Amino acid sequence: MKNVALTVSLALALITFGWIAVRIWRTSSLAHPGKVLVTGYCNCEKCCGWKRLPDGSTVYTYGKMKGKPKKVGVTSRGKVAGYGTIAADLKHYPYGTRLNVPGYGVGIVEDIGGAIKGHHIDVWFPTHEEAKRWGAKWLKVDPM
Repeated sequence: MKNVALTVSLALALITFGWIAVRIWRTSSLAHPGKVLVTGYCNCEKCCGWKRLPDGSTVYTYGKMKGKPKKVGVTSRGKVAGYGTIAADLKHYPYGTRLNVPGYGVGIVEDIGGAIKGHHIDVWFPTHEEAKRWGAKWLKVDPM
C-alpha cells in the first residue's frame, strides 16, 4: 500500500512539475523569439497596486514602495499616463524609448511595473475593460 501511495505521489509531482515547466516555456521569450509580451494596464488599483485610504490619500499596496504615497495616473518618470504610455523593464527599454506596437501604435517608455521584467511591456489604456480586452499578446515590437 505504501508503494502505491508513493507511486501516485510521484506521478502527481511529475505531472505538476511538467505542467509548470510547459507553462513557463509557453510564456517565456525563448518560445517566442524576436517577440515581446505586450499586456495592457490602466490607472486602477488592480493594474497599478494602490489603494485609497479612509482620508482619501492613496498608497502602494505591495513591492518596495508598499505603504508609501502613490500619485494615481502619474508614471514613475513623473508624467501623467495617457495613450501611448508604455511600462517596461528599463534594462531592455530605457525611459524615452519610442516603440511601435502593432495594433496599438507608437508609444514611449515612461513607466515601470513590478511584474514587468525582461521582454515584457505594458501599454496604457484609459479603462480597465480596455486593458483586459487587449489581453496578453506576443508581438514584434519595433524601436523607433
